[in-house]
Amino acid sequence: MIIIVDGGSTKIDWRIIDGKNAKQVITKGFNPYYHESSLLEGFAAEVAAQTEADEITDIYYYGTGCSSEANYKKVSNALNTSFHNASTLVYHDLLASARAVLKDRKGIACILGTGSNSCLYDGKSVVENVPSVGWLIGDEGSGTYLGKLLITDYMRFLMPDDIKSALEDEYKLTFEEVLNCMYSKPSPNNFFAQFPPFIEKHIDNDYCYNLLMKNFDDFYYWQISKYTGFQNEELGFVGSIAFYFREYLEEWAKKYDLNIGTIIKVPMDGLIEYHSQR
Repeated sequence: MIIIVDGGSTKIDWRIIDGKNAKQVITKGFNPYYHESSLLEGFAAEVAAQTEADEITDIYYYGTGCSSEANYKKVSNALNTSFHNASTLVYHDLLASARAVLKDRKGIACILGTGSNSCLYDGKSVVENVPSVGWLIGDEGSGTYLGKLLITDYMRFLMPDDIKSALEDEYKLTFEEVLNCMYSKPSPNNFFAQFPPFIEKHIDNDYCYNLLMKNFDDFYYWQISKYTGFQNEELGFVGSIAFYFREYLEEWAKKYDLNIGTIIKVPMDGLIEYHSQR
């Protein structure tokens, strides 16, 4: 038996694979930069209690903050406290996306969810990564960035009256409330990230359609176009924005003559396939 782990800061998705059977366990999240290893040890013990822990041969952990050697060891040691016979391999979450959508093929893996990221993958390893630099000054293509575009237009009186009225009605927005959410309340990124469903609901409106396309255009400019030989690479996408706006993403890609392959919401299904083949 093996365990595949998609480890995020807010939740961890554990999949115990026994032949063709896969059991899912969800725990709270873990980030090795912010949390003590004892937290992950507790989660691992919780998972171990739901399987034959001594029969686990391999653990593949893909997680937030796992790019450094120190964090690799922190995660690996925490897992080994409950799975004594397992070989533990720890990877950055970017590699999870690349393996999920590209398997052994060369290409560019793109993450378009609440945040965004990308990497050039050679079929085995991540060989280039353009930094996404976070939601405050980057994350183009993401749900948070799309929300920022929408709210920027709202605050500058640049959106059509019908969309403005609909936005205020659905979210009870006012100019003052937006300022309060941005500068006084915690987690302003979460405030911006709540608006993609509004864009989806009103996508037949030219304004919302064009805003979505600008979101993709900015991702192309700041991420995709920076990779060596990007015109000839297959692109794979992971994340809620790519998944729910798939029709428009594929339409947008034709403008730049981009080759899109796999689009999935979360990397786990692709990772199960990737590791099961091995």
